[in-house]
Amino acid sequence: MAVKNVSRVSDFFVNEGPLYTFVVLWMIINVVLFVTTYQFYQGDKWTWLRVIVKEGLPVARGAASVLNFNCAVILIPVCRNLVNAMRGCFESVRSVRRLFDKNILFHKWCAYVICLFAAIHIGAHMFNVNRLATTSNPKADIMVDDNDTAETIAFTSVPGITGILITLPLIIMVSTAVEQIRRSYFELFWYTHHLFIVFYIALCLHGSSGFVHKQLNFDQHPYYDDEEYLKQYPTGSCITIGRPSCQMTGCNDDFSCTRDDLLAGLDGANAVDKGGFFCLTSYPSVFVSQCCPCFTNSVGNVDAIIVKGGPATWTWVIGPLLLYLGERFYRYYKSKTRQLQVLKIVRHNDEVPVMEVQITKIKTQAGQYAFLNCPDVSTLEWHPFTLTSCPRLDYISFHIRLVGDWTCQFAERCGFYRTDEEGMFTVAQLPKVAIDGPFGTSSEDIYRYDVGVCVCAGIGVTPFASLLQELYLRKFSKTSGDMRLKTIYFYWICPGFDSWGWFSNLLIEFEQKTIEMGCAEFLNIRIHMSRGWSKEDAEKIIMQDTEDGDIIVQDSQGRGLQAKLNFGRPNWSVEFGNMVKAHSGSEVGVFFCGPKVLSSELHRRCNEFTDTKSHKTKFFYNKENF
Repeated sequence: MAVKNVSRVSDFFVNEGPLYTFVVLWMIINVVLFVTTYQFYQGDKWTWLRVIVKEGLPVARGAASVLNFNCAVILIPVCRNLVNAMRGCFESVRSVRRLFDKNILFHKWCAYVICLFAAIHIGAHMFNVNRLATTSNPKADIMVDDNDTAETIAFTSVPGITGILITLPLIIMVSTAVEQIRRSYFELFWYTHHLFIVFYIALCLHGSSGFVHKQLNFDQHPYYDDEEYLKQYPTGSCITIGRPSCQMTGCNDDFSCTRDDLLAGLDGANAVDKGGFFCLTSYPSVFVSQCCPCFTNSVGNVDAIIVKGGPATWTWVIGPLLLYLGERFYRYYKSKTRQLQVLKIVRHNDEVPVMEVQITKIKTQAGQYAFLNCPDVSTLEWHPFTLTSCPRLDYISFHIRLVGDWTCQFAERCGFYRTDEEGMFTVAQLPKVAIDGPFGTSSEDIYRYDVGVCVCAGIGVTPFASLLQELYLRKFSKTSGDMRLKTIYFYWICPGFDSWGWFSNLLIEFEQKTIEMGCAEFLNIRIHMSRGWSKEDAEKIIMQDTEDGDIIVQDSQGRGLQAKLNFGRPNWSVEFGNMVKAHSGSEVGVFFCGPKVLSSELHRRCNEFTDTKSHKTKFFYNKENF
């Protein structure tokens, strides 16, 4: 049983090992930062402040260190050009390379940690502020005025105002970044995320007032309250408390001090005058026999030196912030110096209208994506789209679903909605666009596996358009013998007949070519219709069935796929089991683009059917993220 459990753990780490190792290291750094900072603020320099605010100070500062770290590293995953360059550097180390495909996921995790520790930091400082405003300890006057209330300190001080300017943008950015809003109202997500400018300015100014004070000469002027005194100086020791002219020293008849110096903050009944010295007879309820005189050194009275703290956050974030600003300036430079002409648009009247945009060619690879900006629509908005053209064509293309404000406005600018009588725009009438990218995705690595499994749902098919075209050309070129990939399974889960649209043309051409070349086993197509039948669907089923009663998928020219249409979603347990039998001992790359629920299912099946001991088949899960 133990051997089997060890085997399952090793199988699990085929997919999860690199990611979980990275996450554990990141979490360890966070924990170490919190604990070490907490311990640091237990030091003597802040004893006088801890007397007032208790444990609120080290908790707040520990949370601040975690916040500083994560506010720095959260910027690195969204430096797209940097991530793309680093991904290229690890081309031969697939386990590390796959980590860079999780850059947006890590960006989200950092945001969650920032939200959690921001709440801890705010809560601890609310406690601290309340203690400072209500304490009778005269030392509190160093940080706040006598008349200050907790509300005054929290909402009118520099830390309070900047804290609000940090917290409100954080709440807005996180709220509008949830998937439902980001997918449906991308413009809202895009614009509100630029509140990061306010966030980081306020973050760097947050500690500029030096609100948290520290003592520089604790060894010469120790300061304790009753509880701390009992911890630090048990029975038989002596100390003077609360007066800047007193310090701990041994009993010496050459020196003396006034009664007020020694008894500041103490009950006079607990001290006995013995010839210029005062011996504490009880403190609190502890009998002490040592004499504790005041001591004047050669340079005068020893005062407590309490100074403001300094801002530290900027030292954490300045590097990543400059890196990200450099990234943004680079994108801006490219957008101004590399504006590309839209050459042609093609209408695809699917269930949701799709506009194919063909643009002047730049260097790309199959499976990549890029951000598009059309200055005629908006100079600020950039939207991500997957390349659907093969790198060997003399243009690049994107298939864009017309579902949002920007996409519909872009389609209007390109003349998509013009009638046949009005005619399509000429090239001179079509707009120019700026492109940021292209950027690599996990699907680029499909050639590095023995078997490729492409799973897409609905419009999630677009990342695989250029990939299948490139596979088509590679397979039937003279260099096909150098390609490791021997078999590809293609699963397309569509809601209905109207979803096949433009992509069915590509599938049919690829399938027919593999049959003509005698390698039909290379491409295995599985198309599933997931929703129920409508009346129109039933009519199409009758028109498109074969003599054997099988339903075929047809394109606009009436050509049909040899692969038949399946109704309902795939049984992934059966599908993965069949692949294990057919490709025992192979490395199988599973690539997915679509909804999260299906992604979780495929991810789980990859871990379940990976076996490094018996059939030695490994399933590597890859998901499109952009």
